[in-house]
Formats: sequence, C-alpha cells, structure tokens
Amino acid sequence: MDDDDHTADQFRCMELAAPLLPVLYDAWHTAFARYHSYDPAFTAEHDDTTTANCIRSHMLTEIISRLDGQDGCKVLRLNRLSLLNHRDELVWRFKKVDGNGRHRNVQTTQQQDFDDQLEIPGIPPAATRLTSGYQPDASGLHVERIVVSRPFGRSMIWASQINIVDGAASWADITPVRLPGTGRTDFRGRAGGRR
Repeated sequence: MDDDDHTADQFRCMELAAPLLPVLYDAWHTAFARYHSYDPAFTAEHDDTTTANCIRSHMLTEIISRLDGQDGCKVLRLNRLSLLNHRDELVWRFKKVDGNGRHRNVQTTQQQDFDDQLEIPGIPPAATRLTSGYQPDASGLHVERIVVSRPFGRSMIWASQINIVDGAASWADITPVRLPGTGRTDFRGRAGGRR
C-alpha cells in the first residue's frame, strides 16, 4: 500500500466511522473522568498499567451502554480482546495511545494478529481493524486528544484525531510524517513483522 492508498483507506474508514465519532469522543472523556473521580488515596497506588486498564474498563462499559445493539454495532468478546464490530466493516479495540496513535503493552498472539490485520475467528474477515484511543497529557490528569488509528505490526498505517466543535464531530490526519521515499509504515516480515 503506498501513501495514496493509505490516504484513501483513511478517508474510507473515517467516513464509515463518522456516526461513531461523537460517541467515541464523549465515551473516552467520560471513562477518563470516572477514573479521576476515584479517591486519590487509592489512585496514588496505581501504576500506569493499572490506570490504563481502569480507564479502558470504563470505556468498554460506556461502549456497551451506548452502542451495543445499536445501528449495526455489536460488542465482541474474544478471549482477552473486547471489541466493537460496526456493520462488519470496522472492528475497534480501545487503548491508551501515544502522540502517534500507537498503543504499548505486552501483547498476546491474538492482539498481534489483530494489529497485523489478520483473520481471527469471530471477527468478520473483511472488517478493517482499528484502535480507538485516548492520549493523556503529560500530567496524566487530562485527555490531550482522542485518536482513531490503523496499526500494522509495530507501525501505524494512519492516525486521525477526533475533534468536536460546536457539537459537530470532525477528524484531522495526524499520521506521523516519514522521510521521503520511506513510506508511511515499516513493513517487515510477515504482515508487518512480529514483535
């Protein structure tokens, strides 16, 4: 896939995702705020992984209550993966991400296969696998941005930032710029390369 294909894929996916963008944006902010309503005496004991897991758990609760069974949306639970299937076209994971839209964690083979866009039993084969994520600010007390990204192995095919202005959702391309001629992704080995 070259840069033009990546751009076309990004526009296609974000167009399909358009009805979900306001919900994803609000649900991440709600999940983040819910976590930060905990007693600070307890959260002071949480490491980054615990914090991210709590926020992601609240996000999944928000997704289930707002989208599961609505307008072509279905929550899928496949072993350790909790996903949102949207019309068998897009399947979403929910993660804390960095400024480039990448998530970081110790991954299972199933999670790697998801990022590598490989077929996984229980996921519609033609559906594009996406990550919906939140990027906290440096203090960890505020959401800096909400991101939709398409991972591939250790690389990112593209990343978009969700914006809400006057109640209307839009998105902006935040795909990291690569050196000319190097492409937007780092394809190594089998489907993006194993970690």
